[in-house]
Amino acid sequence: MIFVREVSDSLTSLVKKMDETVNAASPKYTNGRRLGTFVIIGDAEGRVEQLRGMAQSYGLQRVNLCVGAAPPRYQVAEEADVTVVIYIPGRPGQNRVAANFALRRGELDGVKCDEIIAALANVLPK
Repeated sequence: MIFVREVSDSLTSLVKKMDETVNAASPKYTNGRRLGTFVIIGDAEGRVEQLRGMAQSYGLQRVNLCVGAAPPRYQVAEEADVTVVIYIPGRPGQNRVAANFALRRGELDGVKCDEIIAALANVLPK
């Protein structure tokens, strides 16, 4: 799950890599279970159209782009521009956090994207 304040080129790159990674792991998931990957961004004028265009342009198959606010219980840091929470897949409501990244504006770069993708790959079926 990713909570973001603004769409950026680095975020777009991360989302594309996440979609590819989750898509590759999906056939290995048994019993019809699905992997949920969500990007949640605050509402602003034109935001829905922006996200719809992003999903279509990049052919996203496994990442859901959503407009909304982070639930208060997630305690997303105000100073974080991007917050990534990676869960170990399990039963609904019983998922454990495997990795958490809280990044200020400008901290999401290629190296951080690779770290996030590696953390995601660690919880997906091999």
